[in-house]
Amino acid sequence: MRINAFSDVCLRVVMLLAAEPTPALLTSRTISEGIDTPYNHVTKAISRLRELDVVDVVRGRAGGVQISTFGRRATVGWLLRQLDTRLDLAGCETHAGTCPLIAGCGLRGALRRAREAFYGELDGLVIADMLHSRTSGPVPVTLLTRPSGT
Repeated sequence: MRINAFSDVCLRVVMLLAAEPTPALLTSRTISEGIDTPYNHVTKAISRLRELDVVDVVRGRAGGVQISTFGRRATVGWLLRQLDTRLDLAGCETHAGTCPLIAGCGLRGALRRAREAFYGELDGLVIADMLHSRTSGPVPVTLLTRPSGT
């Protein structure tokens, strides 16, 4: 299964907000830079996440976005279901209209069940548990060198 680009941006926004060690208001610009995604895509994602009560938005000079209490408890499966606007995974249309095989086709039902199984697997993943707190600064790396002569 593959999620669409909008759902991907929404998940990135939520993951970034959930990783904040203390509830903090982040600006849309900071979020955009943090997930390396265009600002206008991030603002659209934040708007939809706000409609779903996944994030809280404070307007004004000292405003920003933070994950809501509900957002921390929501599951990835639930969120992706809300963001998925596709009725069917298969395009059952032809240039002449509806597919002539649609009456006896079992593909649409099988794809619907597969999509639900995909989301069902993600229902066990709570947003707040997806990753650990963000760390600021460089990630320590240990470089191993080979002893000479090997």
